[in-house]
Amino acid sequence: MSKKKKLLQDDSLNEVENKKKNKMSFFHLKGLTNQEAEIRFVQEQKKYTPNIDNNIKIKDIIFNNLFTFFNLLLLIVTIIIITIKQYKHLIFLFINSLNLLINIIQEIKAKKILDKISLLTLNNTKVIRNGHLIEVPIKKIVCGDILFLESGSQITADAYLKEGLLEVNESMLTGESKLIFKKKGDFLYSGSYVVSGHGSAEVTATGINMYISKLTLEAKKYKKIQTPLTKHLSYLILTIIYILIPTTLALFFCSLKEYSFNSLASNEFILGLCGFVLGSLPSGLFLLTTLMLTVGFIKLSRQKAYMKDLFGIEMLAQIDVLCLDKTGTITDGTMKVEEVAEYSKKNLISPQLMSQLVGAFPNNNATQKALYDKFALKNLIFEPSKIINSQSFSSLRKYSAVQFEKEGTFILGAPEFILQKQFIQIKKDVEIKTKLGYRAILLAQTEKPLDCINEQTNFEIISLIYLKEHLKEDAFATLEYFRQNNIKIKIISGDNQNTIAYIAKKLKIIKNPQKIINLTNIYDKQEITKLSMAYDVFGRVTPEQKKMILQGLKQNNLKIAMIGDGVNDILAFKEADISIAMASGSKATQKIANLVMLDSKFSALPQVVAEGRRIINNLKKISVLFLVKTMSVFGLALINLFINCFASTKHPFPLQPFQINLMDAFFIGVPSFWLSLEANNQKIKNNFLKSVLKRTFPFALLISFNYLFLFCCENLPISLLLNILSALTFFYLLIDNCEPFNKWKMLLVHLMFGSFIFTFWFLELRDKSELILSALQNQQFLVLLLINIIFFVVYFFKKKINFVQKI
Repeated sequence: MSKKKKLLQDDSLNEVENKKKNKMSFFHLKGLTNQEAEIRFVQEQKKYTPNIDNNIKIKDIIFNNLFTFFNLLLLIVTIIIITIKQYKHLIFLFINSLNLLINIIQEIKAKKILDKISLLTLNNTKVIRNGHLIEVPIKKIVCGDILFLESGSQITADAYLKEGLLEVNESMLTGESKLIFKKKGDFLYSGSYVVSGHGSAEVTATGINMYISKLTLEAKKYKKIQTPLTKHLSYLILTIIYILIPTTLALFFCSLKEYSFNSLASNEFILGLCGFVLGSLPSGLFLLTTLMLTVGFIKLSRQKAYMKDLFGIEMLAQIDVLCLDKTGTITDGTMKVEEVAEYSKKNLISPQLMSQLVGAFPNNNATQKALYDKFALKNLIFEPSKIINSQSFSSLRKYSAVQFEKEGTFILGAPEFILQKQFIQIKKDVEIKTKLGYRAILLAQTEKPLDCINEQTNFEIISLIYLKEHLKEDAFATLEYFRQNNIKIKIISGDNQNTIAYIAKKLKIIKNPQKIINLTNIYDKQEITKLSMAYDVFGRVTPEQKKMILQGLKQNNLKIAMIGDGVNDILAFKEADISIAMASGSKATQKIANLVMLDSKFSALPQVVAEGRRIINNLKKISVLFLVKTMSVFGLALINLFINCFASTKHPFPLQPFQINLMDAFFIGVPSFWLSLEANNQKIKNNFLKSVLKRTFPFALLISFNYLFLFCCENLPISLLLNILSALTFFYLLIDNCEPFNKWKMLLVHLMFGSFIFTFWFLELRDKSELILSALQNQQFLVLLLINIIFFVVYFFKKKINFVQKI
């Protein structure tokens, strides 16, 4: 053997081994040294755009919780109460401070968990430094760095392609899904991602100098979830603010002459106005909502589920359709070559050439790895054939190809996409195998150059390679959970529809074979919209078609979750109401996803749904307590304004801060916190706000009626008796929300009632016992008390009748 031939053989072996270990062939590139990179990082650090990182600091959490519109109003009320030296009315500070502290602590705890997760997932990119391929945090990339890019890589800085060929999707920048071919010298935009190919690129801009920064498109990397709950809470906040400000001003100016900081009578008006402001603010509801979501986030992180947006927990609990990619999602991402069916009698490809063919691309997907494991001659030295051109696999083409100097062009991929009219020759064989769950890969050859291959090209069919995927162990149980909860499941994959159907039947996703369709050559949006509702299994789907399917489902007012792991799922992710990525998949996919399964398992998804249901269902129940207080206070204010406009004597707002604080603490705030932790896995029904307001209005009306009735009576202490009747109403609501009872809820009710009676008697009733005895002897008050009791009894039986009718 000649020395030259030996060198060629050594080079071939080294190349195969290097590709296997490093997934690249750019070993002559040295890149920056660590010292050079550090110097440049210091120089460029000031240019880095903070909002790209989306990292919230602890001081931001504290600031965002402290400095709110509601807290500003509470501060004003506090200053007023201190000024008139009515310190017992400041009890609300303790309750609100405790709520605020718990919320801040939980958010900081969630942030620390989030930071740990971030270090493990989405913050690194591959660069060449000191001649070695390493991973560095995205923040540490500097101008002059050499990025290594492969299929699934997100381009994290503006750069010029130095070597290699890439197919790049720039939809994050342009909104168009068309793939763009990049060759040496072409510009690569930060924010785009590699669909196929591999190469090296030199960074030209980072931070605020990047093209994506100049266009302020950072938000497109991650789509913040808009859930029904966020919309309803935002609407509620705005409505309260719009009503609160003019009503407060009206109460103030209507009794302006009565206000004086030196008069005891004036204190009644000042405290009444403060009582109105405190009572109208459901600040505890918003704190509790955030707290519930934060606790849910912490629970899910223990299940290896990383939810980027707290409100995403709610959205997954409300989905109507769960869309799944197959490979790496239902299956575990591993494949094995089970059988090779030979068709050509010509000796067109030797084991050595086949080894070189499967080794020409990085092993960055399950199919490529399975082919490499089967056909690569890892320990055999041979002289390689010269490669003139190559094309990596892409989800649009459905094949990869290599053009050799002497042997022609060899192509590996989906048979029906490669052969077109010739497919009829092997169609029956492919259908038989795919119906048994095999994936069919065609190996074919043509003398045509790679660049000249088109639909009219005639290929020599060499063989069909049959592979099988392995289902994830938790796939069946998880999908069964969704099925039992009436959530429609649809599989959308680029694979053969028969292969997908086999898996779908195995998982009991479909029973009717008519629910399966091949989307090859179907690109009309209106047609795909119709098909999206009619079928459950979609085969040979392109990324653009995936997007159209989800758009079609959304046009039918369905809430959609999409699960995937590859770059071909990104367009669908951006269309879904909530997107779920597997950590074993593409980094670009993980960046866009709302939820990342850190162990790439399904098993945590039911827990996410259960958490969402717990939060929404419990919030629906306890919101009634908060909003009855708010609505009744607004009702009392309107009656008070009406009275003061026409009466010769001005009357203060009937409830003072201390009275509202006691009811808020013992019948609303504290019990709501404990009730929010209760398990509740019932399917979410109806409009959140509509459902809550429907339950709220009768009780708010009752409290307003009580005030009007008491005002019309003579010689009754209106404020004191209204406080007692309102407390009775909130106590009934607490009992109503505790159903069905258990020993802990019984303990909670007794504890809250006992604490209220003790505190109310000690601080309010101790020196007013004669007024209470007098009221109990007043027939008008007894009639009003009887009306309230009848109201509670009627409401109780009406609720029971409705429950029986539903059953």
